[in-house]
Amino acid sequence: LYHGRITIQKGVDYFVRAARMVIDVDPNVVFVISGWGDMQNQIVEQVGKMGLSGQVIFAGALWEEERDRMYQTADLVVMPSVSEPFGLVPLEAILHGAPSLVSKQSGVVEVMTHVLKVDFWDVEEMANQILAVLRYEALGKQLREYGRQEINRLSWSEAAKKIYQLYRNLVNYIHS
Repeated sequence: LYHGRITIQKGVDYFVRAARMVIDVDPNVVFVISGWGDMQNQIVEQVGKMGLSGQVIFAGALWEEERDRMYQTADLVVMPSVSEPFGLVPLEAILHGAPSLVSKQSGVVEVMTHVLKVDFWDVEEMANQILAVLRYEALGKQLREYGRQEINRLSWSEAAKKIYQLYRNLVNYIHS
């Protein structure tokens, strides 16, 4: 599943190329693209030219309950962003029980350790990681469980505790 704006920044074209590689290995896989954006027609055309019209579903813009149901049924949510200051999609996905694959060019990789990570341009590795989650149920289960635990630890109170500890360590260092 890809969910988000369909723009050059989001790397959907790389996702489609990885989808082609996955489908070459397992033709039963179905990909869903949920979103909208100025590259939508270009991506639809790319899907057609690559012969993926039967395996890539364009779901349009999904909000709230529809989006949440999509996350809940996804085997994997992919955020292949070319550039992303942070990106909430992987966090939303994990909260709804879907593991995530994110590009190393997104800020969320600095916060989340229990997501798969790939350079957005490395479509072969992206395809390999998608296939790994589809083939190895234990991997998806582990990403779901540990990802959920990790998100539960992301809170303002936890951040405040870490900052407090950092200041204590600095004060102790200065006085030693």
